[in-house]
Amino acid sequence: MNPLTVAPPGKEDELAAQFELLVPATREESGCLAFTVHRHPHISNRFAVYEQFRDQAAFDAHLRYAHTQKFVEWIQGSGAVLHYEF
Repeated sequence: MNPLTVAPPGKEDELAAQFELLVPATREESGCLAFTVHRHPHISNRFAVYEQFRDQAAFDAHLRYAHTQKFVEWIQGSGAVLHYEF
């Protein structure tokens, strides 16, 4: 799955800080094969995320971890938007 995350204007750096917490925690999950975030070089509020998990069960577990839930709560409260590409 490859989501594109778009921060509301003025919240770009807050989203970057949220990713700084999420990325290392996710990479330590036993089922995580890859988790990388790239900030668009010209559109500062756009972040592309490349994530790969061992299988669906590993991805489902990822969604239940506290660090993922905290990130999702921030996204929902901030007005940021996630677009998924499978």
